[in-house]
This record gives sequence, structure tokens and C-alpha cells, in this order.
Amino acid sequence: MASDHPSTVRVGILVFPGCVRSAAVVPHDVFELANRVQSARPVRGRVAFDAVWVSARPGRSIEIDGLRFAVSPANVAQLDALIVPGVEHADAQSLSTVLAALAPEQSLLRKAARNGLHILAGCSATCLVAQSGLLDGRRATTSWWLAGFCRSHFPLVALQPEEILLQDGPFVSAAGLTSYFDLALWLVGRRAGADLRQLIARMLLLEQRSIGQTPYATTAALPGHGPVVMERAQRWLVAHVDKPWTVAALAQHCHTSERTLLRRFNEVLGCSPVKYMQQLRVDRAKRLLESTLISLEDVATRCGYQDVATLQRVFRKLAGVPLGEYRVRFGIRR
Repeated sequence: MASDHPSTVRVGILVFPGCVRSAAVVPHDVFELANRVQSARPVRGRVAFDAVWVSARPGRSIEIDGLRFAVSPANVAQLDALIVPGVEHADAQSLSTVLAALAPEQSLLRKAARNGLHILAGCSATCLVAQSGLLDGRRATTSWWLAGFCRSHFPLVALQPEEILLQDGPFVSAAGLTSYFDLALWLVGRRAGADLRQLIARMLLLEQRSIGQTPYATTAALPGHGPVVMERAQRWLVAHVDKPWTVAALAQHCHTSERTLLRRFNEVLGCSPVKYMQQLRVDRAKRLLESTLISLEDVATRCGYQDVATLQRVFRKLAGVPLGEYRVRFGIRR
């Protein structure tokens, strides 16, 4: 006999010192909206999302930069899913220190995994789940600018940073901070159906981001890091992004051999100088497509290419979409 009460999905949103506040609030608001939208539905067809802030630490509240969360003890036996907010940190290099201080949260994550909960994490929270050892041998994604950190610190994770949302077994990982909308909507869709998920997405003005993270990435434009020779090389390449160049000329400028330069690039950036320059030129093309209405021929010239066809080939490979489609999606309106 069907129940006269809605089925309930119990969701814990893990709050901890230094977590990203919006990542703890956004899923809660999405689930509240899902509950309100269903209020007109027959009781037997409803799925109630009972979202609560939980903690792995003692105490009834946690304050994060002036925002106080009333938390309950994280009893995984009473939950169906656990959402892990991102981890605040100054930069990628300091993230490992922050993660090491979150031992109680890592212990809770391992317990949640043993109890079969869905564990949802986005952005730097993927690193926290990986630090717990739960993603070894599994596919996962994170924000594109953390890909290098993840690969160097968690080599056993099958990282796919081009994806915005990725499920592998009970683990669901997502990209940047706004992907916490995607994580909450994923759970709504899984437990209450695709129709409700799509309705909530429309109400939140969220589109289906099927093209992944690649068009958003500007990895080559991140601040220089690594040995002095690398910072010198990166600055020189930025200055020559619209000019002819050679690896030999770059090595000469850096007062090193081509062989040493290639090794340094591979160690620090995981790519060759040629590939790095391609990334720089694609980054410039993105900015031009976003902010100007100049012709594609002019875009190619300003990016150091003699013809549009060559730029188109490189752009589609690195950005994941053609030049024209990128301009339509991200460019200014005529």
C-alpha cells in the first residue's frame, strides 16, 4: 500500500572551520525550493528533502567570518547523502596545509563512505575527499585551476578537469563554486526525477552546461610560479604572444639550454613551451571574442596566427568549442 507521507531524503551539509560559506548555503536553498515547488503535488508523489548542517566537531554552532551555522552532530546512519563545501585557502600551494588541519572531517568522510552515503563535493572540496583516500582509482573533477594541484598531490585519482560534474559510484564531484547548484540539482534529479530537476534549474536561471569547463579555463594566464627561469620564460612568452618565436630564442633569453628549458616546463607546467604558447594565444583569442566585434581574421593576427584556419584548429582543441560558438556564448551583444 502506498504511503500517505512523502518519502524523505536526508541530506547532511558538512560545515567546518574555513569552509566556503556559500557552498554550505546554496544546496540548502535549492532543497528548500524543491520542497516548496512540490507543495502542490499529491502527497504520494512528493520527495521531501530534509537538509541540515552537520559537523564532525563538538559544539552546536560554527561561525565562519561572521556567519553562524547551527549544526547537528554528523550521524551518518541517519543520512542518505553528504555534501562537502569547498575549502577556503589563499592559493593552491597553501591548500595542502589547510587540508591537513581537517582530520576530523576526513574521518567523517571515510565513515560516510563505509555507510554507503552519496558524497558530493565541488571545487577544493574534491581535494578534501581525495585527501581522505576515497577517490583513489576513481574518476573525479575539480575547478580547472586546481587541476595541477590535484595531479601532483593525488596521483591515484583519475582526474578529468574538463568535466563540470562527474559521478563515480557514490562519489559525485563538481567544478567551481557555482557548481554547488549542479550538485544539489543532481541529487534532486536522482531522488525526485528529471522533471523536477529541470523545473528548479529553470527557476534558478541555470542552463545545462554540457560543454564542460574547457571554455572557461585560462590556465596559462595564471600567475607565474616555479623556478626563476620559468617566471622569466613565461613573461617572455606573454610579450611574444602575437609574434613569431622559437624555443631556441626562448632558451637564449632565459640563459639556459633548450633541453633544460623543456625539462623545466614539463616539471612545472606539465607541457612544452609550444603548448604553453598555444594556451596563451587561445586565452587572448577568448578575451578578444568576449570583448570586441573585430573579424576572426583580426583575432587570428592579434594571436600570432597567419590565418583563421590555424587558430580555429588550435582553439577548438584547447577550448572545446569553435570560435564562432564561443563568441555567441560569451561575447558582447551587437
